[in-house]
Amino acid sequence: MGFLSLRSRANPDEVKPGESFRRREDTHFAETATVLGLREDWLGIPHVLFKIAIECSDSNCFEEGSRILALESFLNAYPERIQ
Repeated sequence: MGFLSLRSRANPDEVKPGESFRRREDTHFAETATVLGLREDWLGIPHVLFKIAIECSDSNCFEEGSRILALESFLNAYPERIQ
């Protein structure tokens, strides 16, 4: 069993357009993913379309474009739902 599977994370049912999730890391950066949409690939595997915002304490921060990850990979990368 891998380390990521032991971490607590959001429920897949919570992943909906407009919801935001945060990556947990011990850096001065805060990476937030906002869900834009959900869709399945041709095998029926659910994927999440999301945009990334990277926030930090200095002026070198930026917001990046959209990305797509399989739902399980998304929840492993961004396990904390922001309420």
